[in-house]
Amino acid sequence: MSSSGPAQSHRGLLALVERHADREKAVETLLAYASEGFTTFDTADIYGPSESILGDFRRRWVASQSDSKPLRFFTKYVTEDTGARSADQINSQSLRNLGVEALDMVQFHFWRLASDGSDTAFLSAGKQLMRLKNEGKIGHLSGCNMDAVNLKAMVDDGMEIEANQVQYSLLDRRPEHKLLEYCREQRIKLTIFGVVAGGLLSDSFVGLSKGEAQRRLDSVSRRMYWSSLQRWTQDWGLFQQLLQTLRRVGQRHTPALTVAAVASAWALRQLDELGAGGALIIGVRDAGHLKEHKLLLEGKASLTLEDMQEIAAILEKGSAPKGDVWHQERGWA
Repeated sequence: MSSSGPAQSHRGLLALVERHADREKAVETLLAYASEGFTTFDTADIYGPSESILGDFRRRWVASQSDSKPLRFFTKYVTEDTGARSADQINSQSLRNLGVEALDMVQFHFWRLASDGSDTAFLSAGKQLMRLKNEGKIGHLSGCNMDAVNLKAMVDDGMEIEANQVQYSLLDRRPEHKLLEYCREQRIKLTIFGVVAGGLLSDSFVGLSKGEAQRRLDSVSRRMYWSSLQRWTQDWGLFQQLLQTLRRVGQRHTPALTVAAVASAWALRQLDELGAGGALIIGVRDAGHLKEHKLLLEGKASLTLEDMQEIAAILEKGSAPKGDVWHQERGWA
């Protein structure tokens, strides 16, 4: 990705407002983040009203800010359809919902892939996105949950991939298996979600018993991240050691960093050191963590080599990552 690309560094940090029943509250939260310098937002064609909420937000932002910074929306094309009609229909829908003439970036997720890359149907769908890009309806293209084998197939087929959205955290280090190395070679950035594992990697889980923690698995996403934790370790004491280490690292910094901020800063440094850089996707329901998130945006929550080594010593006590991204979810592992 060029220096003018959509996720040129971790300072281009993305914020995602989860689908919220209160549309006005969602827009107000987006406006609060934008006023503090967050101008890039993640969404998808399959996220219910998410795109249209962002469209409402964009109109409110432009109307209220005469010198407003331009907003960028990264949406998705999630499909198993390889034809032009579907690609055109979803593209038109996203343009209409967001109220823009061209989509800043489309992240491509295809449901039907093969672990060895032998199923190449998705490349036909990718060609439709390239056509839309050449027609000026898409600015940039990204993969979404693409493992190294299938990401390479897209690049080799001529698809201009600049980023890849994947899950990556202290509890799910599968991108380190193959993907980060390939992305470093190709200068493909990663936009990563699940960095705080649905809140498992936060101060609110420090000191909890396993039973107490399990009673807080009150969402599909949090149960998914619990599975990531179980793949790293089923030793609750070891997980608590990790949380205590993150807290200790955070307290050495000025201003002090939360457990979630340390987990986020760890991921950003890993992207820079092992890959080609990238950005965080932070899920928010309201502006309650805005101050904390702004430290990350401004690069004021970076970790030292000593911090990283202390965290690595704990990670090594659990299981090493197995398989590439989404291998487990696709039934390949």
